[in-house]
Amino acid sequence: MKKNILLIVLFCLLLVWCASPNIDQVAMVNSISDIDITTINDLSTLETLIYQVSDAINAGTLSVEKAQKLIEQLQQKYIVLLDTNNVNIEDAFARIQKTFSTHPVNSYTLPLWAKKLWMTLPEGMTIDKTHSKYIYDTGYDSTILVYTWDRIVALQQAKIIAQKAHLQLSKSLQQAQSIVQDGNVGYISGLDISELSSWTIYVNHELLDTTIDQLLSVYVDQEWTLTIEATNYKD
Repeated sequence: MKKNILLIVLFCLLLVWCASPNIDQVAMVNSISDIDITTINDLSTLETLIYQVSDAINAGTLSVEKAQKLIEQLQQKYIVLLDTNNVNIEDAFARIQKTFSTHPVNSYTLPLWAKKLWMTLPEGMTIDKTHSKYIYDTGYDSTILVYTWDRIVALQQAKIIAQKAHLQLSKSLQQAQSIVQDGNVGYISGLDISELSSWTIYVNHELLDTTIDQLLSVYVDQEWTLTIEATNYKD
């Protein structure tokens, strides 16, 4: 009888041991850098992960580079899950984005609000880390992303980005180019007007437009550099 009881106990212990997860596996799954973003199906879980990323950055257990990649993936997931704007989540994203601006970074990304307006990054071009930057100031924040390659690729990518985000060719630039072409002006605010004709600018606003708070533009200059600017004015 005692032998049978002992066997039953041993059998139960074996079952418990088999069902128990390995400690190292738990630690691996719980590692913030090993999160599988594709398994997130609700905004509540996504919000929790955003705060975990923020805590990991502050604790020094997650590199800024890995944090940027995670936030990029989480932002894309948020847009997919989005049905109504979630202020808490968007504020959390904004705070982390601001944290990136205080660290040397190897890559840059667009703010969430610009992605929600279907702004995208160019493909097949090289980021210019020296001239790209995040700006956070009283009343506004701005992201400036500069890319280099060749003329054809720059113009093609600018047009693709503009079409996705519903940006239009700048009327202000077209008017300035027309004036220069007619020979009616020889100087515009220190700009070499001989190079003005080679510029292409797509915008969601016009010069001195005060009716819009979120400004988007993508332009190619005379050096065939493609620049994206996303500026958000705050109340």
